[in-house]
Amino acid sequence: MNCIIIDDDKLSRRVVEEFVTKTEGLVLINSYENAVDAINAFNEEADIDLIFLDIEMPNENGFDLLNKYKDINFKVIFVTAYDAYALKAIKYSALDYLLKPVDKRELIAAVEKLDALESQKAQL
Repeated sequence: MNCIIIDDDKLSRRVVEEFVTKTEGLVLINSYENAVDAINAFNEEADIDLIFLDIEMPNENGFDLLNKYKDINFKVIFVTAYDAYALKAIKYSALDYLLKPVDKRELIAAVEKLDALESQKAQL
């Protein structure tokens, strides 16, 4: 599963990067510190299956990035310091909503949700 990370918080980004690179079945395609760089490079990347996405970032936020895509054909796990956006994240069909500082057990649980969804799809 191809992943990208978009987060302006360097420490949080590194935690997620480390998790992704050590998790079987996940491939880190790239990591960005802002939505603008991610938007500019997104179409050049390999097929993306999963985005770990911060919300509050300079210039454009995570929702701005998602609004650029008519059809979102990837899963989103929000990783943010703000709980106030949880309802909005649900409207964007968030797979999960993790609060910073990132707990590795919560990352594992979020990816397990994704694995369960993929297994259900394969059975249909």
